[in-house]
Amino acid sequence: MPALDTELKEYIRERWDESSQSYDSFHGHGIKSKEERDAWKDTLEAVLPSGRLRILDVGCGTGELSLLLAGMGHQITGIDLSDEMLSVARSKAKASRLRAQFVTGDAESLNFDDDIFDAVINRHLLWTLPHPDSALREWKRVLIKGGRVIIIDGLWMDGSLENKLRRLIRDLSVIILERQNPRKGWYSKKTEAKLPHPHGMNAKAARDYLEEAGFTEIEQRDLDDIKEIQRRHMPFSQKITYNAAYYMICGKK
Repeated sequence: MPALDTELKEYIRERWDESSQSYDSFHGHGIKSKEERDAWKDTLEAVLPSGRLRILDVGCGTGELSLLLAGMGHQITGIDLSDEMLSVARSKAKASRLRAQFVTGDAESLNFDDDIFDAVINRHLLWTLPHPDSALREWKRVLIKGGRVIIIDGLWMDGSLENKLRRLIRDLSVIILERQNPRKGWYSKKTEAKLPHPHGMNAKAARDYLEEAGFTEIEQRDLDDIKEIQRRHMPFSQKITYNAAYYMICGKK
């Protein structure tokens, strides 16, 4: 790995280490209601093959999606750059008595053999990567023939005036009502400049990456129903900015 990439990923790892203890407290990260949990299960069952699957959750974070899938009966391996995120995931697995393996790993350079997973899934990851194209090739490599990749992501900041105003209102609400730094844990401007999608990824870009990696039968599903469930349970400071295009894109090896 080039030295610049090593430095960048170490910085990213440190940011997510810092966020690990509070990550699940944010609606949209932690699953906050039975209604949302059931909606995620229905959505995933609609795109996953039948049977007990070997699933790799890339950038698994605190294991929220990993444990949801484990509860659905699948064999789960979760990887993440952040050891602190993985520590939270292991604690949650123990508390819930669900079985999942959590290991440190790089989404762009997987330490797994070829052709071993039935599905590769990730949530809120692709936009964070320095090299999304490399990641998609790796995910395809570890999939069995006919295996599925499932990407859940969104364009969090689209640069519009409306979006900027919403974020200004959000920041003021957090400062005044919650007495916290609204941008704690955000990437630095220097780091953002090194990422191709520092503010999220639109669905067309995600689709393009899948096509370039050679995935077929690509389909897109909007996640507006899940987004609306999440919004109903959010505090105002989160709800005001939670209007991004939220989607799931799947492809077949």
